[in-house]
Amino acid sequence: MLHDVSLAVAGRSYSKLLMPQKKAQFHNIEKLLFLDIQGTSDYSNKDYGLRYHRSLNKVWRSNVTQQEIDAAKAKTQELVHAQKHPSNQQKTRMQKLEFLINKSTRDINILQDSARLEESTFIPWQFPAIPPGKDYVLSYSEQVFYFKLPLLNRNGGHVLAIFDASHLFSLKKQIYDALIAEAFVSLIISIVLVYWVSHTLVEPLRHLARQMGKDVEAMDMSQLKELKRNDEIGVLARGINTLTLQTQSQMKLLRHESATDALTGLPGRNSYAQQAERFFNQTRAENQLLGIIVCDIDNFKLYNDTFGHGRGDDVIKSIADAMHDAMRSDDLCFRIGGEEFVALLPLSDAKFLNIIAERIRSSVENLSIPHITENGIVTLSVGALLVTPSAKKWTYSNAFDEADALLYKAKDKGRNRIAIGTLTPHVPSSATQEKGNLSETT
Repeated sequence: MLHDVSLAVAGRSYSKLLMPQKKAQFHNIEKLLFLDIQGTSDYSNKDYGLRYHRSLNKVWRSNVTQQEIDAAKAKTQELVHAQKHPSNQQKTRMQKLEFLINKSTRDINILQDSARLEESTFIPWQFPAIPPGKDYVLSYSEQVFYFKLPLLNRNGGHVLAIFDASHLFSLKKQIYDALIAEAFVSLIISIVLVYWVSHTLVEPLRHLARQMGKDVEAMDMSQLKELKRNDEIGVLARGINTLTLQTQSQMKLLRHESATDALTGLPGRNSYAQQAERFFNQTRAENQLLGIIVCDIDNFKLYNDTFGHGRGDDVIKSIADAMHDAMRSDDLCFRIGGEEFVALLPLSDAKFLNIIAERIRSSVENLSIPHITENGIVTLSVGALLVTPSAKKWTYSNAFDEADALLYKAKDKGRNRIAIGTLTPHVPSSATQEKGNLSETT
């Protein structure tokens, strides 16, 4: 689902996500209460906003303006006037105009419905701040899970998802209710039975309650002795264990989708953000050479416009496979945007940077994927930066900017090229200064 949403945001396409089938797909996500998709188109840089509300069973645009509605109405009026013009009275022209008028009318209805829903719908949840290193928060007061997942398109964005967690809290309440009931019975029966009741009933319930108070991901109930009991506590323990495993599985699946690029199977932008700087700092702490390679598919927008986004996705997948095969087992490769890839290489010798960069470039060229460019095939431009132990004061962010600048130098010199540079020990005074901190070859 994250891949489909990212593609829709990238192309600012609302039609697929507003279709009844997509609404049904949202509705079939178990315990999903609310969805808020926000992002920026990769091609027009326009904002994208879409929401889903389970209780309303509605999907609507969240960023409709009155100007957009007025423009749609004006377009419809133009079509109506054109339909009445004598030059458009042939049957085929009339049918075509009738189709366009009906489509424009449907678009107006969607815009007006979205504007009305956005204005009138009460959203009872306040999305909290999510701690660093996590992508969810469990709200005890509201009894919901809040998830925030980054989109996979180049200009970014996010999906805010709210899931019902009341089943976890109702089980916890059942545990405390059972604790009170069993304690009362034990007092009524006899003081003599206190120890027996505490040992066989109260303590297991307290144990279960303590388990329920832990972080969901940290809960491991597989070794609980209560699971083997044949009484009500055993039934309750097994029910809690089943619900815990289901919740952990759902969270693991969501985290995997967030960390992995769905199209290529490579680690995605989220994994890149978590690993790149850590890998950079660790390699330098060990006084090793490091290579940063930034790659971009040449004239990829032209390819999409010519052959369609479906074949464009096939090209990205083929290039990702070729890059993966061209690298070594301890190299890291990420897809960080639409047609942009980053590789991080631990190097025993500086010469391997050029070898691997050329292997990547040539492996894509050897795919011989037809294109309408001067080369006639799909190619890759590469910026490769060598980071030496002497460049200790550089941050990863500034080093990446230098590698990215090399990529653009490769493109400026004709594409399907490699621009290689080496960092000097001197750190730039700002991220926007002139690129004079590396020696380079092409």
